[in-house]
Amino acid sequence: MNPCRDDSPRRRVPRAKITVPGPPSDFVSRPRLLGPLDGRGEAAIVFVGAPAGFGKTVLLADWARRRGRDAVAWLSADADDNDDRLFWAAVLESLGRCGPVPDGSSLRQLEVPGEPSTDLAFLARVADALDALPEPVVLILDGAQEITAPGPWHGLRELVRHQPAGLCLAVTSRREPPLPLGRARLADRLVEVGAEQLRFSTEEAKALLATARATVPPDEVGPLVARTGGWPAGLRLAAASAVRHGSLRDFDTGRDTAVLDYLTDEVLAPLTPVQRELLRTISICDEVPAGLAPVLCGRADAEATLRELGEPATRVVESGGSPPHHSVTPLLRTYLRADLQRRAPDRSRTLHATAARWFAGHDRPAPALLHSVRSGNPARVGELLRENAVPLFLAGEHHVLRLALTVLENRRVTADPLAALISAALCLEAAETSAAGLQLARAEVAWPDRPTAELTVLRQLAYSRLTRLDRTPVQAVRAAEQVDERLAAEAGLGDLATLHRTAVLLAPHDRAAARAELVRVLDTAERRDEDFTVAQCLTTLGELAGYDGDYRVMETLARRAEARRARQDHFRSLQGAEACALLAYGALLRGQPADALTHAKRIGQLVGDAPARAAQDLRLVAETLRGAAEFELGGWHAGLRRMRRARIRLGTGRACPAGHAALCAVLEQRAALRLGAASQAREAVRWAHPILAGSGELLLMRARTQLRLGRHHAASSVLRSLTEDGPPMALPWATIEASLVGVQAALAAGARERAVRLLDEALRVAEPTGVRFPFVFAPPELVGFLTSRLGGLGTGERFAGEILALRRRLRTPPMPAPLTERERSVLRLLPTQRSIDEIAEDLTVSPNTVKTHVRGIYTKLDVRSRREAVAIAQERGLLDAEVADFTT
Repeated sequence: MNPCRDDSPRRRVPRAKITVPGPPSDFVSRPRLLGPLDGRGEAAIVFVGAPAGFGKTVLLADWARRRGRDAVAWLSADADDNDDRLFWAAVLESLGRCGPVPDGSSLRQLEVPGEPSTDLAFLARVADALDALPEPVVLILDGAQEITAPGPWHGLRELVRHQPAGLCLAVTSRREPPLPLGRARLADRLVEVGAEQLRFSTEEAKALLATARATVPPDEVGPLVARTGGWPAGLRLAAASAVRHGSLRDFDTGRDTAVLDYLTDEVLAPLTPVQRELLRTISICDEVPAGLAPVLCGRADAEATLRELGEPATRVVESGGSPPHHSVTPLLRTYLRADLQRRAPDRSRTLHATAARWFAGHDRPAPALLHSVRSGNPARVGELLRENAVPLFLAGEHHVLRLALTVLENRRVTADPLAALISAALCLEAAETSAAGLQLARAEVAWPDRPTAELTVLRQLAYSRLTRLDRTPVQAVRAAEQVDERLAAEAGLGDLATLHRTAVLLAPHDRAAARAELVRVLDTAERRDEDFTVAQCLTTLGELAGYDGDYRVMETLARRAEARRARQDHFRSLQGAEACALLAYGALLRGQPADALTHAKRIGQLVGDAPARAAQDLRLVAETLRGAAEFELGGWHAGLRRMRRARIRLGTGRACPAGHAALCAVLEQRAALRLGAASQAREAVRWAHPILAGSGELLLMRARTQLRLGRHHAASSVLRSLTEDGPPMALPWATIEASLVGVQAALAAGARERAVRLLDEALRVAEPTGVRFPFVFAPPELVGFLTSRLGGLGTGERFAGEILALRRRLRTPPMPAPLTERERSVLRLLPTQRSIDEIAEDLTVSPNTVKTHVRGIYTKLDVRSRREAVAIAQERGLLDAEVADFTT
């Protein structure tokens, strides 16, 4: 007799097979997925279905632990479960270990017959035993795709058909199991969690990276989620790679062998050799249009195979779009492409050359040029550039153009004037004026004796754009007037010349005429799918709307421009920065400082440290808007310090556009006066005065100053001159601010009727434009007056309610009492360790006066010692250096 033979009705089941797995080291709980599971109600089946690596097991194990390990029966499926008796022995053993199953339950003693799944009496006894339980149990069948035999599934279907009240069956699988899901779905007794729900959000990815102690900058998390498609396994691999290598460089370039091993073992291993080879072949393309795959791999059944690879069980290929195309999922594509390049570089180049010919033959110049670059054929790159450089530039395919131009430069191909001009245009779009000048010089060296109209106009436009970015507005206008519009029309560049001229002459030109021209160019560019031109038109139209005070339209146009630019590359872009500036400006005026802060940060990323005058102007606007947003979110000192640094960085003798100067001065002075930083408020006004001479903004700032000094009648007098004389204002919303300053002055003077009239006027002007900023962040006395007027505002009632509701939602902390100028002087000397007497001597006041100021400082900073005062002052930016890095 064989002692190892087990003839007992219930086979022994390994403990690990029926034990809820522990959490991984980088575990992140996901409440948004657990909620539907906890609220399953009368659901008979829970199905969590997705390909490998989507965290199906992790999710249900977390759910099981939350319910209590003893309240859940767990079964990890494997190949042994294709044996019907072994499967049911494991099911009964798992149920028997479950807490709600009493000791006397038949589930603990039930014998397993020879063919349990077809033994209706056995299945009925199991169902009756489940019905008799004092409380329901959840049976979790994990990894159900391992069960391929029909027997176990037949038995489970019969069990579910009886719908025992004491059982909820939860299944995880890479493919839909052969269970009556359709009937359960129709009866509303099915809870489903699919791949789309299992994908990580950006916030969940941040939590995962933090748990794994992976050093990944916050602004890189969103792009990482996009590259991995939110695939949980991909993000875990990225986190592990960042921990190993200190950055995501190896992960992103396909060089991390641990990631390749995982993809090979878990994703590629279940596929057939034909499927794996097809994926490796088409991985050279980001997108594979219908018809290209058979050409690349030489197989007529390639399209059908790709459709199979897009099915839920594998889902390593995504299909769809217009025109129809296939693409390998981004992470797998990166590693397959890198592996192909390492193992078979010659084959990789051949495949790229084949793809280039196919794309060129199908009138797809951008991918044709890209694959020609990757095939290492500079002659073909040069040909495609000569044929398509200008259309590709207008379409926004700047990344491909940069790669192609780099190939020509690296191979020392003879300088071509068209290539040099396109290279200059790309440099100008990134505000790299020095590099653009060098490329223009190269174009001059190679300039032909009889240039074409296209070359001539491109050179004129390049020099004009260079002047606009790096010279004064007057010089820019003169350069724009030198562009030959007749020649531009002859070269097919008339719309580009019009767009350039309109952007340069925006301020002095009739805005209605400029708008009509831009709309015409926009319509043509949209028909031609010229993303760069479309985005430029939309941005310029947005600027026009901002000049007119139509801030809602301004934001709408800027968002459309951003959507177009998102289809282009993410290199430095002056155009993108201009659109972001409009979005940040609009968000601040809407009273949404957090949104303004997000957009303002992106401006700096898009212009970088480019030296062009236009880039410097945008950095000033970006940092001012960012500082204003920080200020209104409660970072008063840090925000005010940022605005001052931005202005100082630009330079006192450097004039910027009047609209920029007005915005920066008005916002900085407003914040400085509210915080009691009178000297900084004076600085801002002095800086702006030469640029804004004769403007309404200067009168507004003068009225604010008078109000701050307690001279209410003087403030009202200045505001009357602003209304009566009507000096021009670069900021249409500043008239709302002026009315509210008038309200404060009238209230201080006891002139309530005038205050009512001015408040009604401010609401009347603000409502159509959606400007809430001056109201939401108004001083408490003005907010109190607005609140007291509710019920008597007429048509402005709804808008006032929105303002007060927004103010409540923002919950900004109360502003601290401002330090006086003398207290600030004393505070600046506290870190020097001078004694009270020495400080008094430095400031030419008595020691008792210094002590009084020190007590005031301690009270306002809520500290008890000099050391604490210095620490808090440094934290709040009251003792910071004059100039700091813009990127902090």
